[in-house]
Amino acid sequence: MQKTTLYSVTVPPMMKALQNLSGVLDKLSHHANKKQLEWHPKGMQEEALLSSRLISDQFPFLRQIQIACDNGAAGSSRLAGVEAPSFPDDEKTVEELKARIDKVVKYMKTIKEADVNKNESHEIELRYWPGKKMTGFGYATEYLMPNFYFHVATAYCILRKNGVELGKDDYIGEKPFIN
Repeated sequence: MQKTTLYSVTVPPMMKALQNLSGVLDKLSHHANKKQLEWHPKGMQEEALLSSRLISDQFPFLRQIQIACDNGAAGSSRLAGVEAPSFPDDEKTVEELKARIDKVVKYMKTIKEADVNKNESHEIELRYWPGKKMTGFGYATEYLMPNFYFHVATAYCILRKNGVELGKDDYIGEKPFIN
């Protein structure tokens, strides 16, 4: 049985969810290609899905993916006590979003488990809450992971709302069955 650590409940699950999002992007492309003749000229259907929102005051699908990626990279970095790389928000296509996910997951694989685990009590301060601090554990469990999954689930729901054929398995991905 694997020991539960701060690393094991943060970095690997975020990498898995991002990789699942890459698969969701494949389904977006398939749906867009299938529907392009019904709705828009070539390419317009994908653009419409990437800019779709659940509601007007939330970010569109494309931005939800960017934020999930930012949460994965920056959150892992904060927990490990290292500087996070910057990923410009300049993606406009499914392929560009998939490339961003690949870059972020590749980066997250460089995060050392020991660095995260030793920082469970380390103080973390976020620029948008100046002067307020959380422990690494509090940051991970009360902010990072809920916020990360909020953006992943919202992206998934935007596509479901638009008729992309997705199921719960597309969101959850591979299960850790023991038999």
